[in-house]
Amino acid sequence: MRMHLFGVTALSKSWRGKLVSSLRRRGFAGTIRAAAALVKRSVTNRWRLCCLSNPWYSYLEKRFDRRFAVDTGGFLDLPERQSDPRFKHAFTYEPTPRSVFFRMLRRLDVDYSSFVFIDFGCGKGKVLLLALQLPFKRIVGIELSFKLIGVAENNLRSYLGTRTCNAVQLVCMDASEYEIPEERAIYYFYNPFTAEIMRKVLENIRQSLAATPREIFVVYRRDVPKSLLDESGFLTPVKETSLYSIYKASGV
Repeated sequence: MRMHLFGVTALSKSWRGKLVSSLRRRGFAGTIRAAAALVKRSVTNRWRLCCLSNPWYSYLEKRFDRRFAVDTGGFLDLPERQSDPRFKHAFTYEPTPRSVFFRMLRRLDVDYSSFVFIDFGCGKGKVLLLALQLPFKRIVGIELSFKLIGVAENNLRSYLGTRTCNAVQLVCMDASEYEIPEERAIYYFYNPFTAEIMRKVLENIRQSLAATPREIFVVYRRDVPKSLLDESGFLTPVKETSLYSIYKASGV
């Protein structure tokens, strides 16, 4: 019982410390907004967990795969996680719903033909197949797992859907080591890796942008390292919903 009470007291002190720190940095109104955002994220995460076991969600994924002769569905842990220490920073593969993808892209209101689309952590390539339907200048999928990128390659070959863009490249490597092309681009992230890798990727993007100022967007689903985007110093939020956030390079 004494240990239990000590734990409660320690937790209470921890929250009091966070509250005081937030009030100093954000003020009262900002702290209320931050608390509301925290509750919103909690509700969203609970909603997502329900979706994972939702038969309708599963049906839509299976229907997409049958219709286009591909294998993109399912929630798959990376096969190499048990044998390769590099994979400690990678998260489970999750397919992006078709409806959500096009809802996000419509928010950008840009001429796709002048943009490169880059998916960091492309997994089986579901998002790449969806991006094929838009007239992007080029599409790039980056994936650490050799096995998953093999599935993505097969999907690109067998895909029966619309192909408006024919310039597609798959890159099997650590995303933090990828050299950012100095082109106008849309960078897509669906909770692909830990904050440590995300921080390195954002720094690579920042350096590339400093060398060649241009228009770029970051589209992020899930908000585990979202604070890194807010604190990046070069990205400004332009749209935030319970499902995704869109950022644009500031000063562009």
